[in-house]
Amino acid sequence: MSKVLKQSKAVLVAALMYNDANVYNLALEKLINNFGEIEVISNEYLFSHSIYYKDEMGDSLNKRFVVFKNMIERDYISKVKNITDSIEKEYLSNNNRKINIDPAILTLENFILVTNKNFTHRIYLKDGVFADLTLIYKKKKGYTELPWTYADYSSDNTKKFLNKIRELFYKRLIESSPFGSNWK
Repeated sequence: MSKVLKQSKAVLVAALMYNDANVYNLALEKLINNFGEIEVISNEYLFSHSIYYKDEMGDSLNKRFVVFKNMIERDYISKVKNITDSIEKEYLSNNNRKINIDPAILTLENFILVTNKNFTHRIYLKDGVFADLTLIYKKKKGYTELPWTYADYSSDNTKKFLNKIRELFYKRLIESSPFGSNWK
């Protein structure tokens, strides 16, 4: 029988997509109230990787990543998704979102988005939330995409940003890992 090990905590990341800076600022304040202080916010960039959101949210969508200072237990991510869904609902207009918030966890070994939509590669967690293994970490290469990884997460800029976040949190992640300093 295998021994159950307590898993390391994870870095909480939220990707926010919007076209109204006021809605972004209001939602960001709610995220801070729920999840605490922010460690890093990425530069804003134009989301041009897909037209999936065009009918609901319009053209010229901006996106940025928000990284929280306090790490979370990995199994808390389904609760985070339910909280971010409720924040999105506060800013509905004619049943359309004005902001899209995609929470994720970053660990030493991977980057996992959570979603309410099932698909072949997604694993059900609880409360209507699925885990989407989006990037895996490889020595010397950093975070690497998989065949199903969304285009914006496959971009060099996103992977470079997430690799910097991993470096920033590396010591804290190692200290909370069941493998200790044996993890490279």
